[in-house]
Amino acid sequence: MSSYIKHVIENFSKETIILEIGAGHRSTKQFSEHFDKIYSIEHNERFIGHYSSNYIHVELDDQTKWYDIDTFREKLPKDYDLLILDGPPGGYRPNDRSVVGKKFRYGFCDSFPDIKKDITIIVDDTHRPWKELEVVEFLKDNGYKTETKEGFTICIPKKDNK
Repeated sequence: MSSYIKHVIENFSKETIILEIGAGHRSTKQFSEHFDKIYSIEHNERFIGHYSSNYIHVELDDQTKWYDIDTFREKLPKDYDLLILDGPPGGYRPNDRSVVGKKFRYGFCDSFPDIKKDITIIVDDTHRPWKELEVVEFLKDNGYKTETKEGFTICIPKKDNK
């Protein structure tokens, strides 16, 4: 079990409503076994419909490689207690010319105005020295305290975030 999945299961109640950006076989399966309500935003149809989650299909934008921003905003659930950023894939190859200039998970920052501000956000893959860490820095700049664990970072809103 991935360390962030274990952390979530051990530290949040089963009533916690999870918004998972980037579904997967491991995470969505584990969360559906431990939590009552999950929303999973996913672009890849092969990951949709396998487990007990409210799947939300959103295609990726060809330019940014983040989810299509208009569809993301339209389909974003209104009620969730915890956000997990584990998608879309990509961003681990900073020397790969085909990805230069693409935002990947940093596209989350463009979606930030639509995200609830009073919840914990977990950013996976922060052991990578690329876009995931930029998201964490963005969240710090926007009033979140951060705690880095093995491979992921927990971003907790300060009390005055709304």
